[in-house]
Amino acid sequence: MTIADSSVPSVAAPAVVQKRILVALVGLYVAQGIPMYLYAAALPAILRDGGVSRSAIGLIGLLMAPMMLKFLWAPMVDRMPLRLFGLARLGHRRSWIVPTQIGVVLLLVLFAFLPPTNMWVVIGLGFVITMLSSTQDIATDGFATERLKASERARGNAVQGGSVAIGVVIGSSLTLYLYSQFGWTTAILVLAALSAGTLLFTLLMDEPPAQAVPQAAAVAGAAEGNGASLRAALRDPITYSVLGFALVYRASEGITKAMEKPFLVDNGLSLELIGYLSGAAAVTAGLLGAALAAWTIRRLGLWQTILALGLLRTAVFFGCWLYATLPLDWHPLLIILVACNTISRYMEIVALYSLFMGAAARERAGTDFSLLSCAQLFVFMAGALISGVLTDALGYPGLFAIATVLSVLSLWAALRKVPADHPAMQT
Repeated sequence: MTIADSSVPSVAAPAVVQKRILVALVGLYVAQGIPMYLYAAALPAILRDGGVSRSAIGLIGLLMAPMMLKFLWAPMVDRMPLRLFGLARLGHRRSWIVPTQIGVVLLLVLFAFLPPTNMWVVIGLGFVITMLSSTQDIATDGFATERLKASERARGNAVQGGSVAIGVVIGSSLTLYLYSQFGWTTAILVLAALSAGTLLFTLLMDEPPAQAVPQAAAVAGAAEGNGASLRAALRDPITYSVLGFALVYRASEGITKAMEKPFLVDNGLSLELIGYLSGAAAVTAGLLGAALAAWTIRRLGLWQTILALGLLRTAVFFGCWLYATLPLDWHPLLIILVACNTISRYMEIVALYSLFMGAAARERAGTDFSLLSCAQLFVFMAGALISGVLTDALGYPGLFAIATVLSVLSLWAALRKVPADHPAMQT
């Protein structure tokens, strides 16, 4: 049974509480973005500046593992609140969010006084931080899926997309600026302080104390296929069909995203311009894309929005193929293609996450959402891993030709899995 099922009683609060929930989600998703982009964007540059080898820096990619595997422990987060130190009094989801965020803050403070060029420190602390942040993500997604009305899903996921863009600014751009001006310790302590500030947003979650469900009963229910479990998710026809969608829709994107910056460099764009496109311009495009997606879904519907975004993605890939194939040397066109790709990708995340919320069962909100989001991330990362090999073998024309064809095929296959009348598509 899913949230989209009309037989499920609504848990949505009145309009004023819905607004509080949206504001709470801003802080919760910014909290996740700060450590993620510290490791994904700022640390590689800081490590390289400190003389760390490129091969060692590449090990940071291992820290994506918790984000891709979080569905494995999501049922535990769904089934029961965290009861240590009486945390269950905070509410089911908040009992996980508050201590994991406090843990991230404390580890960032510790990191500030350790050498950033020691890869054992970077990977060791980073793994614990990403584990905590991934667990917080499960609880936050579960909270959003449970508490947002169907008509608010697009807006809620636009908040998530915009918050990710803010996380990019804080975790990456602000960190690098503070590091260059004041050094490592000050930069990370400021980051820790901002992360601690996001805890204030948990006050807006309006969660009642968690019910005292015995742990043994929760585990027994999962073993029987009831409640939150991966087996229950895979046996649910609605969740299962959307899982098929998630495994094919983004099949064309990883191979192009990983080669985007090399493509720009090889076509003569300066590193300064590329940095701008990846920084302030990308954040602006992200905020615009998230807001535009929410508006489009409300006006056109979710299925039509996903179809339009798939066609736009295909057009961008085809434009890149033309640019790589023909003797073109007009940089404004290349910048337009990159901007369209960035905006459509942020719009796509809002649309996909709205779909995933629609497919998630109330009793498995965090589990189902984590399973579906990890599936699409896995496909994206798999494409990124082979992108360099494809480009070396076929060149940019071959890469974008494959991406264009794969974009069409994946869009067709995904929308066959989840047609317009699918329950999860209803908003």
